[in-house]
Amino acid sequence: MFSRRVLFALAALPLIAPLTPAQAPTEAAARAVIQAPLGFKPYVFSADEFPACRFDKPEEVEKAVGAFQITSAYYDRDGKRATTAAAPGPYFAVVTVTAKRFPPLTRYFTLYRLPKVPDLGAKLDTAKPEAIADLAGVKRETVAANAKLIAEVVKTRPLSDLASDPKFARLLAGLAVAPAAGAGPVTKQNDALACERQAWVTRRRTLTGLDKEFPAALTAPTPAAKPVAVVRSGTAAEAGVKADAAAKIDAVLADWAAHDDQAFAVCVVRRGVIVLHKAYGTRDGKPMTVDTPSWMASVTKAMSATLMLTLVDRGLVRLDDPVDKFVPALRGVKVDKPLLIRHLYTHTNGLDKWPGWDDTLSDVECRLANYYPFVKVGTAWAYNGGGYTLGGKVIENVTGEAVPLAFKRHLLDPLECRGTEVVGTHADAFSVPLDMAKFGQLLLNRGSYGGHQFYKPETFEQALPRKLTTELGPKAEKTFGFGLDGSPRKFGHGAASAATFHVDVDRELVVVMTRNRQGMNQDKYNGKFWDAINAAIEK
Repeated sequence: MFSRRVLFALAALPLIAPLTPAQAPTEAAARAVIQAPLGFKPYVFSADEFPACRFDKPEEVEKAVGAFQITSAYYDRDGKRATTAAAPGPYFAVVTVTAKRFPPLTRYFTLYRLPKVPDLGAKLDTAKPEAIADLAGVKRETVAANAKLIAEVVKTRPLSDLASDPKFARLLAGLAVAPAAGAGPVTKQNDALACERQAWVTRRRTLTGLDKEFPAALTAPTPAAKPVAVVRSGTAAEAGVKADAAAKIDAVLADWAAHDDQAFAVCVVRRGVIVLHKAYGTRDGKPMTVDTPSWMASVTKAMSATLMLTLVDRGLVRLDDPVDKFVPALRGVKVDKPLLIRHLYTHTNGLDKWPGWDDTLSDVECRLANYYPFVKVGTAWAYNGGGYTLGGKVIENVTGEAVPLAFKRHLLDPLECRGTEVVGTHADAFSVPLDMAKFGQLLLNRGSYGGHQFYKPETFEQALPRKLTTELGPKAEKTFGFGLDGSPRKFGHGAASAATFHVDVDRELVVVMTRNRQGMNQDKYNGKFWDAINAAIEK
């Protein structure tokens, strides 16, 4: 597996004998060890010597796995091995834990060496970019561009607290490796944390040799053979709806808003023409607008599935490829049935009990490697985000682009979705109704939008909801698609926020409602909303 085949060779760490069946850990033991808190104290430091990496409760770990050894290998910002933190700046630690009664655990950590000894009792003034810049030795312009993110991470905590926070180390590292300011607005797609994540993607590919296995950059989207429909303004006649369609749908929504405790915004599109685009209610004491971002929750899954489809379309990935082809950490792990790419996006992956859904972790696949033998692949449909998280690591490993950057380059920028931010793969997108309508139109167009082709129609056909007999066997009754729910002619995805994302092929219809959570009269008014839409469409 990855930790033995690559990291041990690179870091000259001692190999251990394979486990015998009698020594193999139980699922409960594996889960406990995987979740055992392991880290540095501190992550941000000012000495030449690297801090030690330790378990919070080593005695409990030793009880579970026997005597163990922790060994670390360090890399500087240029990817060169470092034995000391000779220069200020970011360092990337590859930590391996070896034990007699457990396979090696590999973890990735970001550290940061400050240029001088700080006052640990001081609190950083996030309103003054020079304070962070001087502390970390980074450019003030970069700090100013990331001011919002810095305030979210730093809050009012003293430096003694921040130094022990791995996210603060990641933040400083991202500020250090971020491109020069002035290249456009900073969003979650390209902020300091996204830059730190990109640094780990580059490091991970180099450590595992994936940069040699997949050297080609992803080119997507490509020019379409001929332009297709885009979301635009137009007349009711062009949309094929009754003249009073907008007014009647609006009346229902206004009544809904008057009896709701949640603000929302809507975009209804037919034949590419906007029928209604409007916001309702108030949020945080301010009127809701069509430009106010809302939580799209699991609609994120459909978006990340679209990213994977671009790789499928380019022949970089096939749905029946084993995941370990793209994830070296899983190679050599003995399992009953291997994960395939198609399992990740159809909830047939058995990862519903896997304790590792955090997209921001750079070592997700290493954590899964220790749990992989217990994953029941292709035995049942169980809704989860773990498959999408692992799919995101496949995207990163193949393209060399961290998920936030991949979203920006290959989906959001081409669609001109300027009101959308998404860094994860299954639950964290925030967006506005017009952006989501553009994404829905892309699906309605079967992979193209305007002059861009994201993937061919035949590739899109593989994503449509169907009985999951390929994944679960001939007796399967569950219907689901590649990140899409519904049927081949009406599909979309639900959301914990009660957001609506619906595409109706036969009626050339896209319906989006953005909101942060279900309101008190959701059941009462949602049906009325759809009745108004249905009544508006010309027969």
